[in-house]
Amino acid sequence: MTGREQPRPVACKFLTPGVGVLLALITAGFAFAVYRFLFGLAAATNLDQQHPWGLWIAIDVATGVALAAGGFTTAALAYIFRREQYHAITRPALLTAMLGYTFVGVGLLADLGRYYNIWHPAWPTMWQGDSVLFEVGMCVMCYLIVLYIEFLPIVCGRFVNDERRPRLARFCATVQRVVNRTMFLFIIAGVVLSCLHQSSLGNLMVIAPSKMHPLWYTPILSLLFLLSAVAVGFPMVIFESVYAAWALKLKPELELLSSLAKFVPVLLGVYIAFKFGDLLIRESHARL
Repeated sequence: MTGREQPRPVACKFLTPGVGVLLALITAGFAFAVYRFLFGLAAATNLDQQHPWGLWIAIDVATGVALAAGGFTTAALAYIFRREQYHAITRPALLTAMLGYTFVGVGLLADLGRYYNIWHPAWPTMWQGDSVLFEVGMCVMCYLIVLYIEFLPIVCGRFVNDERRPRLARFCATVQRVVNRTMFLFIIAGVVLSCLHQSSLGNLMVIAPSKMHPLWYTPILSLLFLLSAVAVGFPMVIFESVYAAWALKLKPELELLSSLAKFVPVLLGVYIAFKFGDLLIRESHARL
């Protein structure tokens, strides 16, 4: 599909062996979630006040959120840097980002000891501007709202021609027109919010030096987190596009993905330069 063609639903079988495996994993995860909420976080994870962070925090929050960075990196490339040819892969990248951030939000309910207080950062009287975690929470919530707004035209597009429900069709057409006209504002907001919270995740490590080895602890962790998220964004978009094409029995857009892959060595090189430069300046290798 080129950037000028209209997207259309893919006619294929839904219940495949792969979907069956995913449903089995969801069922198992739901059973563990029930156990966690019935017996508490300590019983499910063996954590305590001295060791409050589990290994999955690095997987579902630090790593999982970074893997969803393909949304804002691809959107920035297509809309801000005006690389029009990448519009064809922007929509699936934003969809993946929306799903990724949604699952991270759901996962946080299991990660937090007092999950029932997760709404506190949204209440103005409970704001704490000196808290790094407050910034992370606010950026994630705001970015989720932006992602769902960006996804609205896709949903509305399924109902604009519904002759059986003319009122719904007119409403969806209005929403689609308004969001499409203001899409550039939400794209910019999404890029800014993503950069803010990706770097803020690094600041969570900066304020906890005792939880990290001196080799890896550095005051520029926020910058390294942001650079790593930007660097991994395009590879994830390429992987998702190739895998989706294989799963749906479509022809992959190899020419477009190949041109996107050219950015990967440059971005990884920037990250490696900052990483090794930091190690040399701080002489961290001498602490081994």
